[in-house]
Amino acid sequence: MRIFEGWDRVAEMLNAQAAKAEDLGDEKALLDEGQRASIRVIAGRLREGRRALLVADEVGMGKTRIAAALIDAVRQCGGRTAIVMPAGLGAQWQAELRLFDSSDRTLLPLRSYESFIRGFGSDGDDDLAAGWQKRRDERLRDRRQQRELPNGNWRDEKILMISHAFARMSFPEPANGDLPWRRELMPALEALSKGRRRNMRDGGRGERRSTHRAAHAALETFDIQSLQIGPARDWRRVSSEEYRRAVLPVIGRALGRFDLVVIDEAHKARGEESSLSRILGPLIWECEDPFRLGLTATPVELDADQWRNTLKRLVAPQGAATDDGADDNALSALEKPISDYATTAKRLQTEPLCEALVAKFEQDAKAFSDALGPYVIRRDKRSDKELVAFREKHGVDYRDIRTVSVAPAEMGRDWLRAFCAAETLSILPQTDRSMKRRRLTIETGHGLDKLILEPGATEAVSDLDFWSRNALLPEGANIFEHPAIRAAVKTIEAATAEGRKVLVFGTLVSPLQALTRLLDARAMLRHLAEGRHWPARRVHAGTEDALRAALRAPDCPSGAPASIDEVSRLLEERYGAVHRKRRAGLRAMHREIIARARDGHESAMLILQIWPEGDPGELFGESRTALFLEALEGRLARRPQARGTGEPIDWTAAQLLQEAQALISELTEGAGDGFAEERSDGTLSRDASLLQLLSSHLVDYSGHEGNFARLLYGQTPPQTRRLLQAAFNREGSWPMVLVAQSTVGREGLNLHEECRTVVLLHAEWNPGVVEQQIGRVDRKNSRFLKDYHAGVWRKNGLSPPRIEIHCIQMDGGYDSHHWAVLRERWASLRAQLHGDVVATKDRAQDRTNAELADLIKRLERATPDFYPSPTTAFDLSPDPPPDLGRIGRYLG
Repeated sequence: MRIFEGWDRVAEMLNAQAAKAEDLGDEKALLDEGQRASIRVIAGRLREGRRALLVADEVGMGKTRIAAALIDAVRQCGGRTAIVMPAGLGAQWQAELRLFDSSDRTLLPLRSYESFIRGFGSDGDDDLAAGWQKRRDERLRDRRQQRELPNGNWRDEKILMISHAFARMSFPEPANGDLPWRRELMPALEALSKGRRRNMRDGGRGERRSTHRAAHAALETFDIQSLQIGPARDWRRVSSEEYRRAVLPVIGRALGRFDLVVIDEAHKARGEESSLSRILGPLIWECEDPFRLGLTATPVELDADQWRNTLKRLVAPQGAATDDGADDNALSALEKPISDYATTAKRLQTEPLCEALVAKFEQDAKAFSDALGPYVIRRDKRSDKELVAFREKHGVDYRDIRTVSVAPAEMGRDWLRAFCAAETLSILPQTDRSMKRRRLTIETGHGLDKLILEPGATEAVSDLDFWSRNALLPEGANIFEHPAIRAAVKTIEAATAEGRKVLVFGTLVSPLQALTRLLDARAMLRHLAEGRHWPARRVHAGTEDALRAALRAPDCPSGAPASIDEVSRLLEERYGAVHRKRRAGLRAMHREIIARARDGHESAMLILQIWPEGDPGELFGESRTALFLEALEGRLARRPQARGTGEPIDWTAAQLLQEAQALISELTEGAGDGFAEERSDGTLSRDASLLQLLSSHLVDYSGHEGNFARLLYGQTPPQTRRLLQAAFNREGSWPMVLVAQSTVGREGLNLHEECRTVVLLHAEWNPGVVEQQIGRVDRKNSRFLKDYHAGVWRKNGLSPPRIEIHCIQMDGGYDSHHWAVLRERWASLRAQLHGDVVATKDRAQDRTNAELADLIKRLERATPDFYPSPTTAFDLSPDPPPDLGRIGRYLG
């Protein structure tokens, strides 16, 4: 194995990369000016002996590219890298790594204990009957080919991606006193360390053999650095948590040692017992001189002390061997400058500017910069030349944040009455908790059917008090008519009518589902009214309420069917006509696919399992064949144009096979370990074949959640999430609207290629979440920049395009208070991360008040700026000031 050449050599490689990129220029180079500055700073820190750095660039500025450059340099110098990342980002990291090394074959992220163990598997391990063993061996080989598992040992992988969720693994207690293979690793290692042989038990024999190889791999590391495995225990009896604590460092040893650890979204899961903290603590086995690189756009979100919490993941491991707690002291030294700066920045937003306040800010800002400087580099949009030029030329920010207020007069009498009554219930002193919560329910639309529309089961409406009776909506009202939902629909459709895609974020699933279904129902009515094709044979049962609300809407399109029955009749009639028209072409194509399958074409053979030979099947409606064609048509950018003519796509066999292969590739890539997860008894949790993976996708694609608008939430399978991301980034293809639950779609995902409009349906408490949400479309090479550079707006005499953020807000109640709190916290966050400390009211007066303008200029000059400057040096002398001395000791 090649020996790591050291960090000085890595620094040379980084400087060479920067020089090469500079020669090529920003248009052709992989690294732009800011990224080149960042890797030069990293090179300088490496030469100074520093071994921890947080890249805290604003969302969308290419942090991953900087990390990929460092990883490539480490790889070329013989070092190993672990990338610890949130689930769902593996494909994006693989794409970045391939930019630096076209032959890169980095594995998909390691997400489960089962995958870790199966990585040590070999053909024939299971001792099954010939047919069953062949199937298991083929599955193992397929997983290696798909780059889910290593071809050799885990420790031979130069770059290893590990999911944040990996250390959530559980070890259930065995039933009937048996020792399942999930608890085999510790007793196997214990036996090996004492020179004893452990007999193979029945059940899960393949997994047990793989586990014993993992134990051997861990034991071999004891020659390098011993590992204390504790006293002998009955591993069948310990709790799952205790077993996990014991096994995590053993797993780390079997994965091998790492020179570089990259922590993507380093601010996430801050708890000491979170899966990410377990990975960075007992699991990751680092070399004697490791480097940790953290990546996050939001190192601080709500509390200024979160700076220390984030940085601890980078610095604390280096001081772990000391007993004096000095690493904690170094981080504690950050508390006062961070707190003082946050407090003073907040005062700037509320107090009149004066000499004393500005001087105080200048003092605190310098202390803040000096304290964080050794830890952090950060580029924000202040350093983006294009965006600075945009602001200077047009006099506005490139982000257009709009409040979409739902005024009481726009709610309608019934909704307004219920809204006011629910607000009153929330402040009455003797009201029970369930009644108080109706305020939140009515404003967010969460659980309306259960909590608002239906009276309590144990009491009649007549028995309720005045306010409780009025908090009930009349019979027949539904969530699809909620004022906030209606306002969101109006905002979204204004954008889609211009051909623009829209990204929607919300926190509560029920309103998000309602919005998705209503948007889809309204799109269907427009298509039917205009005589365009709609890919459904009938109205799905789960969408009838949404369609009923769309039919009742005042803006229901002229010429649309008048009832659900009429809609179903028209859908079946038109779909049947289209099917009959292209029947001959599809059957000819089917015959060609059969011929190619007989010649061994893999995609053709898979298609025949959905569309069997000798069974023409129903080629429309809800058959698997129809759904398969619909799923493929959804991938093509010309799909809307095909619908515009009233016709679906006329396929050729070559085109269908090409699109089918692309779909299968995206499915397997997006599935990750979910594609092959197995139960503890060794049986498959679902058939792990490509056919089952494709069939599962077709079920999800069958229209239950729509096609024009799609919902991305916790229950969306990993492979479908990946496909939705790809489709949303593809010009012209559906979905036009992606409705995302904020916990699922807010971090890491690139959704910017065709979208510059974001709708925030629900207010967040955490401004860092909002920055992450907007950051999905505010990125390099975004749709906004493409539209701006295209210049169509200029030719038509229009205002320049901007990134639009629409905040849906119910006026006059708790929802307004919620948004006000978020705006206040957002201002504090931007002061700490974006240098945006001057209050809006002061900005508005600086042109007419020379004294005020001078104070504002002083604030701007004093604002902390962690832009990567290679010339920055930190005092590492024996007698520096106390705070910086501790920092220098542990970073230099």
